Amino acid sequence: MAFTFNSPVKIVFGEGCADQVGQELAGLGAKKVLIVTGPGSKASGGHEETFQVVTAALKQAGLDWSRFAGAGQDPTPAMVKEGVRVFKEEQCDAILALGGGSPMDCAKAIGASVGEGRPFADFVGTGRVLTAPVPPLVAVPTTAGTGSEVSGTSVLTIEKDGHKMKLGTSGATLFPKAAFVDPLLHVSMPKALTAATGMDALTHALECYVGRQHTPLADLYCIEAMRLIGLSLRRACQHGDDLQARSNMALAATCAGVALSNASLGMVHGFAHALGALCGMAHGVANAIMLPYVMAGCVDDAAERLALAGAALTGTSSIGAHASVAALFSLDHDIGIPRSLAEAGVPESMLKPIYEDAKNYKRRPQSPHLFTDEELWQVLYSAWSGTETI
Repeated sequence: MAFTFNSPVKIVFGEGCADQVGQELAGLGAKKVLIVTGPGSKASGGHEETFQVVTAALKQAGLDWSRFAGAGQDPTPAMVKEGVRVFKEEQCDAILALGGGSPMDCAKAIGASVGEGRPFADFVGTGRVLTAPVPPLVAVPTTAGTGSEVSGTSVLTIEKDGHKMKLGTSGATLFPKAAFVDPLLHVSMPKALTAATGMDALTHALECYVGRQHTPLADLYCIEAMRLIGLSLRRACQHGDDLQARSNMALAATCAGVALSNASLGMVHGFAHALGALCGMAHGVANAIMLPYVMAGCVDDAAERLALAGAALTGTSSIGAHASVAALFSLDHDIGIPRSLAEAGVPESMLKPIYEDAKNYKRRPQSPHLFTDEELWQVLYSAWSGTETI
């Protein structure tokens, strides 16, 4: 077997490690940092105290800063353009991404736009390659889900011909220089956000593990991520102040992020991107609902790997593929994820446009089962109606 494994991001992990972010940026030559967050304090970590942690760290390192709080959920080219404007107007020379996946995606796109001297949208879905040097970027995740702090991908919501779609672009220049993964910043996450982001991390790990581009090294990260999630997600949802559970989930999300930079996602994300773009559904919730239904369709093609994944998730020595899918349904139920798309508020009238978008997902061939168009429709309808197929 021949494969390439690439993980260029420096990872600093531990309670209180966010205090070191200023020293890191100063070492990268920064003088003035653009802090990219979601709108308001909630999107920057649940409480304004999180924002104060990083600004205090910057001040201690002698760095100036400016804030761009326009990275809303599912960032758009317009948000990125505004962030570039602020970066230039404030004469910044480095970027700090603070928040969940959306601020990190937006921050990466801002940096790439500055470096390339053209809109990031010019690269999304076009096949153009990002090559220009970018301002130093450091990521501080405040949720345990996307793993974007260690990935070289940015996903934007693009409107084309009157239709919205989520499209991602990957490139070596999009990897942050460093990621500061501080579980203390995750304690304020409410239960629903903890559940959704945790299932996002699980989806990354499981899709990469069973997908057609899995590699031995990526497998190690996937298995450890699934083990930690099975051990701690329920606990983190019920007892948000449990630092061990928070630490395990933070590490799981980062491990899954490393894996997805070296393996491939599949049709769970194909559906989730469509649900996000067309219905505004939170990415983690969409992944959580679709995950067991898509995996049920992969049992015949990935039985051995699904069984191993299920064993890691449940902490058992032996479990079959069907039981592994059942464990996904059980985990969703225990942490309050809607059982179906209908329960989550998706009207039946939206199924056709969701299907049309999802069937064109570029990573569709990477799923362990090569779904036909008819099978994709069946999976989507099962997920909408809540009909289990195991």
